[in-house]
Amino acid sequence: MPSIISKIPRTIKAVAFVSFLINTSTLMIFSIFGLYLHDKIGIDLGRIGFLDGAVDSFSFFIKIGSGVVSDFLMNRKLIFLIGAFFLFIAKPLEAIATSYWPLFQSKILERFGNGLQATPRDAIVGDWAPKGMKATCFGLRQALAAFGSVVGAIIAYVLMKQTGDDFQFIFWMAGIPSFLAIVVIALFVMDKKGEHTNTLPKEGKKYRKITIKDIKNLGPRYWVLMCVACTYMISKVTESIVIIYVTKSLHLPSHLAPICMICYSLASSFIALPAGILSDKLKSRENVFILGIIVFIASDMLFIFGNNIALMMVALVFLGCYTGISQSIFPAKIIDIIPADLKGTGIGIFNFACAISLLAGGWIFGAISEAYSMRMAFVASSFFAIIALCVLFFSKRFNKKFEEQKQA
Repeated sequence: MPSIISKIPRTIKAVAFVSFLINTSTLMIFSIFGLYLHDKIGIDLGRIGFLDGAVDSFSFFIKIGSGVVSDFLMNRKLIFLIGAFFLFIAKPLEAIATSYWPLFQSKILERFGNGLQATPRDAIVGDWAPKGMKATCFGLRQALAAFGSVVGAIIAYVLMKQTGDDFQFIFWMAGIPSFLAIVVIALFVMDKKGEHTNTLPKEGKKYRKITIKDIKNLGPRYWVLMCVACTYMISKVTESIVIIYVTKSLHLPSHLAPICMICYSLASSFIALPAGILSDKLKSRENVFILGIIVFIASDMLFIFGNNIALMMVALVFLGCYTGISQSIFPAKIIDIIPADLKGTGIGIFNFACAISLLAGGWIFGAISEAYSMRMAFVASSFFAIIALCVLFFSKRFNKKFEEQKQA
């Protein structure tokens, strides 16, 4: 493992560390945000589900624009840096907001920053990743991001206990790692030169024009992959509802809510890099992702039938494993099949597809939780996950036929 990591370029390691800092900051708030809305402000589960789905889908909408802009300007670092800045300024706004709509607006600003930085971040990883190590590089980024989630949740847990559930104080403290992320991007992240030289205009203009023809050039395999993305994203119950469900069903005190995110994020952190390395070695990313969806379905079953803390923790671990696998494999698969000068656009459209599905899923599962029970939300989730598995098998067969025709 150390020898593999030593082959990863410095810029990718810097990007991975930025992901660690951003997730530390984000999870300091996110691990307790659902309980803050539900217990302190009195927001019902339907509106919490809508908020989660709406702000996350908004983030994904921004990702498509930031991807196209980063390809157009051929300057991914600038967009990455601006996105990190918006993430930072959202933190004090979340700290001073004490009702639903101000919190909604501050979350929108935070998700705007997240969406702005995420696509150029992944495109930078794709630019610098050595041949045959794409999923490994994305796995390292996801592993450190997930570990940042663990650290953020631990800090939230400690501060909740020490301050007597002072949510606002934790929101203020979350700004520190967010500011450090800006510093690391400014000093250590570099754009890779030469990625767009084959598409530079002869007139010497310093931008790369994106056209409808470029979108068509993403290819049929890419669009089949987008169908897979839509079906697997719609199946995921939002983390806020998961945390509320576990804490309420087990009658846990509020300060233990971050423990749920620690289990979830630790599993994601540990599995992300091995999953990336495995998919690079097997050269079959679909098989690894199929395993991930099976693990996801198993987590839903444990949430549905689990009636003690041990089973719930295992369910959270399985859910984290699924997240680690999917977020390592999917960006690498996209980079595999799209032109080098359209990485930002391709990843951006992928995030747009996820946005639609995430918004639908957040609304569906929030409404089911409110109208019936949170347990029924996991029943619906497992149904959508089975559909995603079927679409993935179709995608695998389609890709195989496409390769055969290409070789013929």
